Amino acid sequence: MKSCESPAQAPALPQPQAPTPPLPQPQAPTLPQPQPQAPTLPPALPPPQVTALGPSPAGPTNVIKILEKAGGYSVFIKLLKSTQIDSRIYSQLNNSNMGLTIFAPADSAFSSLKSGTLNTFTAGQQSQLIQFHIIPSYISLSQFQTLSNPLTTQAGGSNENQFPLNITTSGSSVNISTGIVNATVNGIVYTDGQLAVYQVDKVLLPMYFYVTPAPAPAPSKPKKEAPDTSSTGSSVASVSTSGAVQQALDAIFFLVAVSSALSLYL
Repeated sequence: MKSCESPAQAPALPQPQAPTPPLPQPQAPTLPQPQPQAPTLPPALPPPQVTALGPSPAGPTNVIKILEKAGGYSVFIKLLKSTQIDSRIYSQLNNSNMGLTIFAPADSAFSSLKSGTLNTFTAGQQSQLIQFHIIPSYISLSQFQTLSNPLTTQAGGSNENQFPLNITTSGSSVNISTGIVNATVNGIVYTDGQLAVYQVDKVLLPMYFYVTPAPAPAPSKPKKEAPDTSSTGSSVASVSTSGAVQQALDAIFFLVAVSSALSLYL
């Protein structure tokens, strides 16, 4: 008798699945991420910012450029150039250790002068006028309180009586007197330890331009030496004595002659 059971079937094997894509592949686009950080490297590099090997960015000290940058000093700049004092200042500042202090009148200070004042000055006087605004030493703002008057300017040199410049201070205020003008320092235009440029509210007019100096005393005439009377007196005395003797002899001869003549008539 045949069994009704169906033949045993082999267990179904799991169907092989398609291999899954490797996991690292989706991360491939993350590889370029370090590239955006590359531009952050140059700021950390010092070479683009190094300037010490080349010339100083400021260049040589040039008072004309300083005044032009400050603005409002066109008349003073014109006078510095026309008198060629700007070249002298440039040489003093860049070829020596000499310090300078400049009192720079603004254009408004020149405008307050009587019309035509500058034209009345000779070329030599215009040069002296500009030099009268320059002190041949560096003066800081705090040093004005300890200065001795009168100040020596490049105009006067040793002739302080011709170009006197006196400084007085009151608190933080600095006043300048020339004997003709009383001016005030309005502010600092430039200072670097060698050159100081201060703005003044008036043009510093020298007294020498307006007051005629007293003439120098005439040299005294040499006194005549008194004649030596020792020898002269003796010679005079001898002449006088010999003359008296001669007169006496003549008188005697005259009397003898008269007596002789009378004897002829008696």
